[in-house]
Amino acid sequence: MIIVLEGISAAGKTTFARQFGAAHHVTEFPDHGVAPGKDDPAEVHAAYWIEHNIRRFDAAVAAEREHGFAICDTEPFKSHFDWCMARAGYKSFDVFNAAIPLARKAIAERRIGFGDRYFVKRIAPEIARAQKEGDATRTRRNFDMHLALQPHLLDWFDALSQALPGKVEFAFPDKDTILAEIARNSSAGEPHRFDVSVFDALLERLPG
Repeated sequence: MIIVLEGISAAGKTTFARQFGAAHHVTEFPDHGVAPGKDDPAEVHAAYWIEHNIRRFDAAVAAEREHGFAICDTEPFKSHFDWCMARAGYKSFDVFNAAIPLARKAIAERRIGFGDRYFVKRIAPEIARAQKEGDATRTRRNFDMHLALQPHLLDWFDALSQALPGKVEFAFPDKDTILAEIARNSSAGEPHRFDVSVFDALLERLPG
C-alpha cells in the first residue's frame, strides 16, 4: 500500500511520516544530474522532472514490496506542483502542459502511478509560520510562496478526490488509524494505480 501525505511546507508531513520508521518513509530526493535552468525550454523541464518523480515512485514501490507499505512525504507523482505554481502566478502553464503527455505515457507504461490513499492537511498560515519558526533544523526557503500555493494545492486534491472517490482525506489521522487501514487493505490490490483514465478525470475536474 502506498500512502501519500500532502500539504504545504511546515504542515507537518515529515514529522507525521517519521512515526512509521525510516523503512517506510519515502522522502523527497535530491536532484539527479544537472537540473534545467530557467532559460531551458518547457519540454526540457517537463522531461527532467517526470524522471525525477519516477525515481521517487520507484522508491515507494520498493518500500511497499520490501516492508508492506510506503509513507510518501509529498506525492511522488508531483504534477500538481507546476499547476499550483502557474495558478498562483509564479510561472506559466508551459511546463505543466508539456508534462501532460509525458505523465500519461509514464502511467500507461506503469513507470509512475497513483497512491492508494491520500491524506492532505489544511493548515492555517499563522500555524504554519509558527511551526516553521520553531524548527531550527530546516531553512524552508520560499516559505511565503508555499503559503500562496495552499489554496491551489487543495483544489488539485479536491479534483483528485472526485477522480478517486474515497481515497482522499483532508486531514492527517492518527497512526493507529492508518495502520488499521493498511491491515484491512494489504491484499486488496491497487486497480487504479496505473489507470490513465484517473489522470484524465483529474485534469477534467481541475478549476479553470
